[in-house]
Amino acid sequence: MSKSPASTADGSDSVHSAYVTEMAKLLGLSIPPEQLQGVVESFEQIHTIAQPVLDFPLPDTLEAAPQFEP
Repeated sequence: MSKSPASTADGSDSVHSAYVTEMAKLLGLSIPPEQLQGVVESFEQIHTIAQPVLDFPLPDTLEAAPQFEP
């Protein structure tokens, strides 16, 4: 189920493709053109999974625990 760049109404495919391409450059990674769409699709899935965690509101007064204790 492959999508072409900018296939969504909000243009997120092209945004994600640009992000993946730029981050690969910054990290010194080379992604072969024939594999780029698969990498972008994986990044989109990761973004979708992570979004609820990133959207979770935290109070400004929250302090990080200096040590994890289960």
